[in-house]
Amino acid sequence: MIQVCAHRGVSSDHRENTFGAFHAAVRQEADSIELDVWLTKDNHLAIHHDKTCEGIDIEESTLETLPDFIPTLKDVLNDFRMIPLNIELKISPVTDLERLAERVIKEVNGNIARTPPLISSFNIEILQSLRGYSENLKLGYLTARKDWERSMLFETIAENNFQAVHPHHSLVSEEFISASKEDNIEVNVWTVNEQELVTRLIDLEVNSIITDDVQMVKAFIKG
Repeated sequence: MIQVCAHRGVSSDHRENTFGAFHAAVRQEADSIELDVWLTKDNHLAIHHDKTCEGIDIEESTLETLPDFIPTLKDVLNDFRMIPLNIELKISPVTDLERLAERVIKEVNGNIARTPPLISSFNIEILQSLRGYSENLKLGYLTARKDWERSMLFETIAENNFQAVHPHHSLVSEEFISASKEDNIEVNVWTVNEQELVTRLIDLEVNSIITDDVQMVKAFIKG
């Protein structure tokens, strides 16, 4: 069965990447939640999509100076109501990748009772660093590159022992799915909000659809 992943929670009625959006995803029976994480100056993992929030640079700030609506990954992992997570690690030119990797490992290992998260990024170096810490982490490589064949996307994923690829929906074709199956790579597609596109991806048998409209996608899958 194709899984439905709530993109930054359910943000139609709630601010994205907040507990309100995450709990709405749980109520709508999403299979998982995608969220975005930045490393703060004082070594917390703050959940927000953009590097800045209300004019504050998250990477250059401490947790206590950020708006109250920004949760931490630790808080979300400790919420007993939470469903499996797809954690996207956000990277900028100033991000300390080693410090970020260490913090992610500490947070994830500190919540071993929960379903292990899927950790993803556009930055291959942070994923490689995480793999160096653990052979058991489930890692997914985000991509929007149209030249996926020439860039040897699936060869790179297999060589680094990543379990998943997260392509933009425009990349996904029969050829893409065939290549993923050759190396047993999970395909989780973003961000899918159109009914016609959902139907096509169901026919292609992708593993997961990341969407802003959980109820619509679930209805099409059940249908």
